[in-house]
Amino acid sequence: MNTRIYDLKTEYEQGLNEAARVVAKGGLVVMPTETVYGLGANAADPHAVRHIFEVKGRPQDNPLIVHICDISQAWIAAREISPLAERLMRRFWPGPFTAVLKKSRLIPDVVSAGLETVGVRLPALECARELIRRSGCMIAAPSANLSGRPSPTRAAHVIRDLYGRVPVILDGGESGVGVESTVCDLTGEVPVILRPGGITAEMIKEEAGDVRIAHAVLNGLAEGEKAASPGMKYKHYSPKAKVTVVEAENADKLANELNLLYDKNVCQGRRTLILCASDVAGLLGEREHKCMGDTPEQIAHSMFDELRLADENGIDEILFEATGTEGMGLAVMNRVIRAAGFDVIKV
Repeated sequence: MNTRIYDLKTEYEQGLNEAARVVAKGGLVVMPTETVYGLGANAADPHAVRHIFEVKGRPQDNPLIVHICDISQAWIAAREISPLAERLMRRFWPGPFTAVLKKSRLIPDVVSAGLETVGVRLPALECARELIRRSGCMIAAPSANLSGRPSPTRAAHVIRDLYGRVPVILDGGESGVGVESTVCDLTGEVPVILRPGGITAEMIKEEAGDVRIAHAVLNGLAEGEKAASPGMKYKHYSPKAKVTVVEAENADKLANELNLLYDKNVCQGRRTLILCASDVAGLLGEREHKCMGDTPEQIAHSMFDELRLADENGIDEILFEATGTEGMGLAVMNRVIRAAGFDVIKV
């Protein structure tokens, strides 16, 4: 397949019009959002949506998120929206917040993986909303990567994974947030976070008065439990390099453990990279490392890019400093423990 790439800085009208035409005719496009790049198709077209799963190699029981261009479209995608759900949607939209609602009959089962609910999101990035508007379709879209790989935050990431597999890639520059949206189940009396993201538990609690975090966020699904959100069930976000998460109560203990693990790997001929915050970086000596930032927001922004760069640079193992689980730290930990296949060392 011939893939056409449009730089939205210089080809905005041409790129959006072509992508909208492709979506309206049942094709796939890659679109930028403020979270990560998405692989989109007409959410009401089961054949088009099935093609998303085929291109990504995505399991069919992993639901997709429906992207809309105006809050009024939420009442098309959902058959029931509570006053609490509407309040949270109006508070956090447009933005990195996905509302899980009881789906309408217009949403095919392939979108929701057979569930009676659907995740709905109004993205903050203007070009994403404009694409949806011009296509005349709500757009179902997971991240625009091969299933299981780190999510794409730059068009270059998408090109490496999907070039020749999709007709159109829209290059909107680097994603601002860097991790996927917060997914929140709003079908009950208390909001439940199924996947953390840029809208934190603390922000939701401030608006709703209460919030719960699903056990699977940091522990994976229980035996027989169905995935109610993307990113819950499978090993996700993984580079080719082995990832190990290291957690400690202070910087000295953490650095000591990282240094021991690094030196052991080097003795075994395994090229190793430490991804950490700046307070630990100064305790690692000449060992190969990369400082991702000082805050969970900075780490979230750079995390997927660093995982992909590690593969490009021939790294065999990544030692990743655990963040806390407050605020955006929960989103970082949710992603990195899945990239590590839940391989976490606590010291």
